Amino acid sequence: MENIFEEIFDYVKDLGIIDTHEHLPSREELRDKDTDILKEYLSHYFNRDLISSGLPVEDYQQIVEKKLPIMDKWKIVEKYWESSRFTGYGRALDISVQGLYGIEKIDASTIEELNSRFLKTLEPGYFKKVLKEKCRIETSLLNVETLAEDHDPLQERSMHCDRDLYSPVYSISDCIFPNQWSAIEKLEKQSGIAITSFERWLEAVGSLIDKAYRLGAVALKNPLAYQRTLKYERTSRSSAEEEFNSILKVKHYPDWIIKPVIPGKNFQDYVFHFILDIANKNDLVIQIHTGIQEGNGNILSNSNPELLSNLFLEYPNVAFDIFHISYPYQNELTVLAKNYPNVYIDMCWAHIVSPNSSVESLVEWIDTVPLNKISAFGGDYLFVDGVYGHQYMARLGVAKALSIKVKEKIFDIDKAKQISKMLFYDNPRQIFGLDKKT
Repeated sequence: MENIFEEIFDYVKDLGIIDTHEHLPSREELRDKDTDILKEYLSHYFNRDLISSGLPVEDYQQIVEKKLPIMDKWKIVEKYWESSRFTGYGRALDISVQGLYGIEKIDASTIEELNSRFLKTLEPGYFKKVLKEKCRIETSLLNVETLAEDHDPLQERSMHCDRDLYSPVYSISDCIFPNQWSAIEKLEKQSGIAITSFERWLEAVGSLIDKAYRLGAVALKNPLAYQRTLKYERTSRSSAEEEFNSILKVKHYPDWIIKPVIPGKNFQDYVFHFILDIANKNDLVIQIHTGIQEGNGNILSNSNPELLSNLFLEYPNVAFDIFHISYPYQNELTVLAKNYPNVYIDMCWAHIVSPNSSVESLVEWIDTVPLNKISAFGGDYLFVDGVYGHQYMARLGVAKALSIKVKEKIFDIDKAKQISKMLFYDNPRQIFGLDKKT
């Protein structure tokens, strides 16, 4: 078994891959330079494990908000770090420092030297080194939130991203769930359409989607399982319009009063169906967040992919790329991907959420789901070093799953290598139409 795994992994670790999902800065020059390794590494994911293990939130805030000697910061987190080191999030960081800095792991004996080496990476060219040279990523699908060039780089990722590194995916969150008045103003500005009625809102949404694709978007993304249920029901236009009109009632408030925006569910459901109708006519891909929500605390049942079944049935020409293996609902996703021709499994984030479940799920999918429906990797990180650790764990996990099937004599090693290339490269290239973009 060990020889089988080693041969497959030796092949998989050198594959060129397509990364299906990232949250990195649109351009490297937008990277936060006022940082240190703990501030950056604890900006995403592993900080949640530390807080879950008992790190007080006010202590965590010292790490990311205060200028302290790196050893002082380490002493704040050390106890919790050691409790959490072997989670997927923790392992990814140790793998990153091994592969990028030549340091075995993050601990008290290494943190000062590691931070010194990290600060040198703030010079230009580091993103290309990590993503292209070290990770061998052909392109990363970047979640973008604005079509404008004059955006706030600390708050939004722009369609005008570095196309040598990224292929943009336009987030439709504000179109469906405008929970701040600034979101309405942003849509007005970027569409060029004054929002004076529900009809104009729909016109603006349609205009933005058209513009996103003209600017090179390869998909649309719905991340709203963080805020609401994935059950998007058919609703009447009149009920959606009535709820939208209640939003407009605060338009006249002066600028020194907060304008409360509470989009109703009928409005949200109607607009997403409106967007899916556009996607259905144009064979567009929709990425949807399902399963575990990042952060400490949420309503997990909102994100069960089974709640999307009506959409899979009603929009047969839309390719639904279902994120994060829907963990812990991966069994539900297995059946959905098996039964619906337009449902695809995306393993983005999954290998660091649960390395073991990712391996077990892939073993199960080989038995149940056509292999062309699975994409093996999406880093889903805010900072670039994390992508390295995650892609290594993804390659390791896929090699483990394939070696199990070779041992079971389902296929041979040569076929396992062919399947690995499908999962990491051929499938996402086909699903997102990247051949058409080059």
